[in-house]
Amino acid sequence: MSKSYRRKISSTEARTGRFMVLKSALGFFPPIGERFTIISGEDAQETCVEAEPCTCHGPEKPHEHYFVPWPGLEKGMMIELTPAADGSADYVLSML
Repeated sequence: MSKSYRRKISSTEARTGRFMVLKSALGFFPPIGERFTIISGEDAQETCVEAEPCTCHGPEKPHEHYFVPWPGLEKGMMIELTPAADGSADYVLSML
């Protein structure tokens, strides 16, 4: 499992206030729907990974996309999430 998750925020992610979690990175996060805390500077908010049904490859290929709601995202912003150093279930979000 990776020690961090990095993502460059797209215009869609900025507009919707959530960042995408790649299917290959789901193991880095708690299970879908399970609440966890993200800490960013002085701010700490509870959130979860959400699954959204999608047919962007056509109705014959339904699948899901995964997102974490997080306010204040801006297009082009690079974010990195790492597990909190205290061993808790929290994650620390850094803007790179």
